[in-house]
Amino acid sequence: MRKILFVCLLVLFCTLSADQSVHALPAFYKMFKTKYKWTGGCNVCHSSKKGGDSPNPYGRAFLHNGMNLSTFTRIEKMDSDKDGFSNIKELIARSYPGDASSTPENVEISNEISESDEDINLDDDDVFSFDDAEVSKDAGSSDFLGGAFGNLVFGGALDIRRITRGQDLLPDRENWDTGTTLIHVAEFVVTTSIGDHVSVLGEQLLTTSPLGTQVADDHGFVYAILTNLPVLPKGASLKVGRFRHGFGIDTKSDAAANPLYNLVRKNIGFISDRGLQLNGFVGPVSYVLSLADGPDSLRTVTEGTVSNGIQIGPHGSGGGILKPIRNNSPPVFVHLNGTLPIFGKRIWLGGSYFDGNSYPFNSINGDVNPSSLVYKRRAGIATSFKLWRFDIAAEWVRGRDTQLLKYLYIPIPPEDRNSSVEGYYFHAELPLSETLDIRLKYDVWNPDTTKFNTFTFNRYNEEQVWSTLGGALTWHFTEGAFARIVYQVDNVEKPIRTARIIPQLLVEF
Repeated sequence: MRKILFVCLLVLFCTLSADQSVHALPAFYKMFKTKYKWTGGCNVCHSSKKGGDSPNPYGRAFLHNGMNLSTFTRIEKMDSDKDGFSNIKELIARSYPGDASSTPENVEISNEISESDEDINLDDDDVFSFDDAEVSKDAGSSDFLGGAFGNLVFGGALDIRRITRGQDLLPDRENWDTGTTLIHVAEFVVTTSIGDHVSVLGEQLLTTSPLGTQVADDHGFVYAILTNLPVLPKGASLKVGRFRHGFGIDTKSDAAANPLYNLVRKNIGFISDRGLQLNGFVGPVSYVLSLADGPDSLRTVTEGTVSNGIQIGPHGSGGGILKPIRNNSPPVFVHLNGTLPIFGKRIWLGGSYFDGNSYPFNSINGDVNPSSLVYKRRAGIATSFKLWRFDIAAEWVRGRDTQLLKYLYIPIPPEDRNSSVEGYYFHAELPLSETLDIRLKYDVWNPDTTKFNTFTFNRYNEEQVWSTLGGALTWHFTEGAFARIVYQVDNVEKPIRTARIIPQLLVEF
């Protein structure tokens, strides 16, 4: 109860003291492409081409005016980046309205007129709208349901994967015929706007977990974004429903589409969940405050399921009996990030904190163990920057887990209930050409203290060591489609290793 009261007070303080924003979402980018028929990239609204950082001036104008499809029309006459050109004039010229260094004067104009530009005419006053009628900033405030479901955006991507596992460095010959083929919708987006106040989004990222209604790898999102409401400050954004709760480098990486996962599963134990989330920024710093529902059920071991219960999990053999529980410590997320100029380069820095009951990490199969709950506290720092042609990302996380006796299948002595945990993550991406890129990833969870004795702070529990080393070659053979081959080895430093090969095809629609 005290935790919930603390979060509520913190959320109230932030809403009263700062402007608000949200991080980039696939739905917003799809709204932009639907409106202007231009795949300008995430840097239309962000400083970074990959998004994930604070919004630029054009992005803030979008956030402060409702975050609906009609919002783009309302901010067309503005000059968000103060470079002397209105937003719409920059968009027509395919320059970036949030970047003062990008103007229609320094963009090479194509001799060919795209389909979206055929009907564009500017008058002497530089007044332009894709709609017949001008929409004022207050549009929709008096007619809350007048535009209900009038701005429907639909899209996504079809993701096809085949996961082949085996022992040691290569999958066994027998495993080629026993691999798991996954065909699912990734980044599925259905979004609509109810007036200028509410956006309703539905997204599906990755496959639905075998855990069914439980959290973990279940990436089915359905939520509402409340903005521009009379009870909220200008630009405030409150997310309500089931959505992705980001932690650490997960807020910056593309792990939702890339099988080279980061540490978020080992840290949190689940990805998506029901809850509330407030997004905002103070100057160059963005923040995210979330209150999740947390795991609401456990799977108990039964005879004939898995002999020792170790492999029960989203990617294990499953089985057992689903037992509903009441989670009396709902997880809390706090995340801060910003992009700062350091030594002449723009470097993204982020810090995260997590507190609450969740599934523990299973060091036997690298998954979570949904047959028990532990009380987790996590703190981490992450960074992302460009070095020569490499895009570098790194993260360090430390925390403490406390076993909850009432959820244990086999009781343990009180002195063994607490354990310290630690994780390192490193990712590098190198573009080989305009259509080819190679990615490398290494992470280690609870590293050997004799090798990492500088940052372990007397950590123990070495039996939980888990590491992964992997790489991916991606071919973007056309806009909105790519083919990828992933190779990854788990526990590469141990005598008993497991490898996986994942061919992947993703096509947008």
